[in-house]
Amino acid sequence: MTNARQRIAFFGGLTAAIVVAAWRVYDRRFRERVVSHEILDDPEVARAFNWVARLPQMRLLRWFVARRAASMVPAGQAADLGCGPGYLVLKLAQVAPGLQVTGIDLSDEMLAEAETYARHSGLQDRVAFKKGDVARIPFPDGSLDLVVSTLSLHHWGDPVGALNEIARVLRSPEPDAGRPGGSFLVADLRRDMGAPFYMLLWFATNCVVPGALRRVREPLGSRDASYTPQEATRLAESSRLAGWRVTHGPLWLTIEGTHR
Repeated sequence: MTNARQRIAFFGGLTAAIVVAAWRVYDRRFRERVVSHEILDDPEVARAFNWVARLPQMRLLRWFVARRAASMVPAGQAADLGCGPGYLVLKLAQVAPGLQVTGIDLSDEMLAEAETYARHSGLQDRVAFKKGDVARIPFPDGSLDLVVSTLSLHHWGDPVGALNEIARVLRSPEPDAGRPGGSFLVADLRRDMGAPFYMLLWFATNCVVPGALRRVREPLGSRDASYTPQEATRLAESSRLAGWRVTHGPLWLTIEGTHR
């Protein structure tokens, strides 16, 4: 009986110590937004992000975004802003055969990865990749039926300007023809996530991800640079994007809708 009590006391004390340590880590989190400075043209960092992008939870995120976006616009011209290695571009092309999808990114390293992956997937005829910035999306006015972006919003230097750009390139509604305007789905982390999710990101940053990502403090740095749902609402309110709504879950938020 004494040994059992000692074991209970030991494990109870250990659990309490872990909880206290975790709370101290969480309590020292950044409350205000901290701008992220990823170096995606560093080949080592780009390879590390590519490794993260292949994890099951990232595949689940892409499946969710692709299915949601395809339900909004199943056919037409689409663009993925900040496409990285192009996995969402290809997932969109797979779940919505009527979409022609272009990935846009600033990183030459990421675009090279995307082109290679597209060739291996056999979807190169339905996808394309362009070097470009959300500050000036490389498409004419009113030329896109769908714009998506995942885990990129927190990197945008001028998010309101980027939302204005999305409004510019989306197709305008045609009331006489009964056609709505183009749709958009911008998904990202939310900075005010709860303690369990924050600690998961902290653990991943310090114990799981490749050294190149630990060097740039990712993925925790992306959390620190992300917005709260209230801040995302203010960004959308300040833009020319119409028909938007902000949705959110315990870890994520979206700015989505159909442009009017």
